[in-house]
Amino acid sequence: MKQLSLVLAALITGFSIHSEAAHASDPRTVAETVYSAFAQGDMETFAGLMSPDIVWNEAEGNPYADLNPYIGPEAVMSGLMSRLVSEWEDISVTPHEYVIDGDRVVVFGRYNETWKATGKTIDIPFVHSWTVSDGKLVAFQQYTDTAALVATMSDSSGAASAGSQKLGNAYEQAALVPADRSLVRPEDGVMLDDGTLLIADQVHGLVALDPEGAKRPFGDFASAGYIHEPPSKSAGPNGVAMEPDGIHVLVADILTGAIYRINTKTEQVVRIHQHEFGANSARRDSSGAIWFTQSTRNRAGPDSEARMFAAVDEGSLDGALFRLPPPADGSTPSAAELKLSGLTYGNGVAINEARGEIYVAETMANRIVGYKLSVASGSLSEGRVVAELPTPDNIELDASGRLWVASPIANALLVVDPESGAWSTAFHPQTEDHDRLMVEWQRRTQSGESRLALFGPDMWAPLPGLFTGMILTTEGGPIYLTGLGDALVKLAPTGNKRN
Repeated sequence: MKQLSLVLAALITGFSIHSEAAHASDPRTVAETVYSAFAQGDMETFAGLMSPDIVWNEAEGNPYADLNPYIGPEAVMSGLMSRLVSEWEDISVTPHEYVIDGDRVVVFGRYNETWKATGKTIDIPFVHSWTVSDGKLVAFQQYTDTAALVATMSDSSGAASAGSQKLGNAYEQAALVPADRSLVRPEDGVMLDDGTLLIADQVHGLVALDPEGAKRPFGDFASAGYIHEPPSKSAGPNGVAMEPDGIHVLVADILTGAIYRINTKTEQVVRIHQHEFGANSARRDSSGAIWFTQSTRNRAGPDSEARMFAAVDEGSLDGALFRLPPPADGSTPSAAELKLSGLTYGNGVAINEARGEIYVAETMANRIVGYKLSVASGSLSEGRVVAELPTPDNIELDASGRLWVASPIANALLVVDPESGAWSTAFHPQTEDHDRLMVEWQRRTQSGESRLALFGPDMWAPLPGLFTGMILTTEGGPIYLTGLGDALVKLAPTGNKRN
């Protein structure tokens, strides 16, 4: 379906789909037009039939139900349809019978499509329940043979195929660490070779958590000028990243703009840069240059955190990416170079030198952007949207070149293939309260109302706080979720749950 792929590509690059075609507004005609447009690859008409606040649910047990409900046409097209097109081919959705009950249209039919990763074809029945209001689709619920669907998306050995290995809840919650829940805003962290976790901590800067669960402050941050004395002086250690040497760690402070460098062998802490505004995340490349993001123009002081959250609410375009060149003499701090501006809440940064690319999360633009990177010169070129996905926060690159993404508003851990843009969900503890909040989040987004009042336990439960990042360990090993709470969430691969 070439036209389907082209229209979806237009959506991914920011094209807004609007259908100008006139359609009869009675529910049956609207539903019939849906299937006709999809069969013809006319995704402009397909998307144009949707209400701005359509609530779309895939069947329970369907791997693509990982981000139910999809709210709004963009979520349906970029969050669901783009994945379907990237992973399936020869897609046929054939209606056989329509049952009309007022504004509801129930359609019986069959799916026939081929899973690209294995060439296996599926032919299964479906039931679609559509709700139509004023000629627009306002709700969708799918029912289908999800067991057959999952089986088709698996190889002959029963293991998930390469294209779908992270679809569905591939990880499950194993434990909260530490058990006493004594962390303070553990926004991000790293793991050392001996299994010790270094975790951002608002009181101390960093804390170390050993494999037995013992916790202690790590490094003398006060000697480097770190002060956390709220409400007048609040610090916000945010992004935590290991340098290429495997010894030094960078900590960026989103409330004060300080960037600290910590020697994990000696625990020496040095403030290597003081940014004018808050610094969200910092990474060093192999040349010695440091790249860091600015989420918004929030200066250190009692109003810094309020300004930070206001930028989340407003979608301000004052985020940026900076580069600190390697010091000419090896020690003198260099001046920051502005590399990208106009970001909608610049957040996590990841560098893939093997591919020659740098990735930046734009949280409130719901996307990750990527640029070709010359490490030697620090130049960027060939910018592109790597993936459209909900509210990306901290991002981490794994050994396979995949991006792991924390999505705080979706309350989900996502995995992205930077080459194709395909993404899937590794963990998403779905709850009815969260689904309800997502509907309200979308409504307020459409109306321009403030969304800050929606932040609360119902948004992140059963997690201990808003989910903002993750600590990757060994391949197939546990993952630790970080966030704005009082503990980490230890995840284990599904079926290997251990405390």
